[in-house]
Amino acid sequence: MQNNYERKQNFNVITRTLHKTRYRNLLALFTRITAQVGGRPIKVIDVGCGVCKSFAVLNAQFSIDYTGIELRAETCDLARSRHGDIDGFEVICDSVENHFPRFDGADVVIGLESFEHIPEPIVVRTLEAIRAARVPYFYCTVPNEVGPAILIKNVGSWLMRYPRYKEYTWAETWHAFRYDLDKVTLHTTKHIGFDWRWLAQTIRQNVRITQITTSPFRLVPRSWSPSIGFVCERRDDGAP
Repeated sequence: MQNNYERKQNFNVITRTLHKTRYRNLLALFTRITAQVGGRPIKVIDVGCGVCKSFAVLNAQFSIDYTGIELRAETCDLARSRHGDIDGFEVICDSVENHFPRFDGADVVIGLESFEHIPEPIVVRTLEAIRAARVPYFYCTVPNEVGPAILIKNVGSWLMRYPRYKEYTWAETWHAFRYDLDKVTLHTTKHIGFDWRWLAQTIRQNVRITQITTSPFRLVPRSWSPSIGFVCERRDDGAP
């Protein structure tokens, strides 16, 4: 049984292709981490884990000790029904800010298409907690809601009858395309009004960004990419 988010991801071949990109990058990162952990399970914390698709993708190829943190009870229940009997799997139904001690000893923290849905003060505290715990790796992806990307996404969604464009008025799509976010609904926990560049700077203050990924191919410019990813490492440069 698929939930509503999964049905949106699998709406058609275009949406399926775009949503696969982050998992391809995730697997590449875990291949690197595996070579460094000496054969033990990789300890991963998944912030805003949803139905824990990341667990399914990773567990098929790697030995992992996985903890997902998800606020929606029905989503946690679905994740447990799928993976709850597998060793090394745990999902916590709560806000991530109540579980920052979980970051201690983690090899990697991930957040795939989730940080845009977390209130911005909690995002800041989460990144500060990752820095304080000296987590070796951090990887997250978020949608691109500004510049040419949002115009392409919303017009394309309208043409495909894919509902994501309905979050915006057409005037707001135009203003977001022009980076004029003062004329767009203020961002809260939805897509509209979200600016990945704000997140990039907040990440940069806490960990070292080693790669900014685009979708669906590496050569797509950031301004045109429907989503943006950040592959990051712990700071070892003496920064506080």
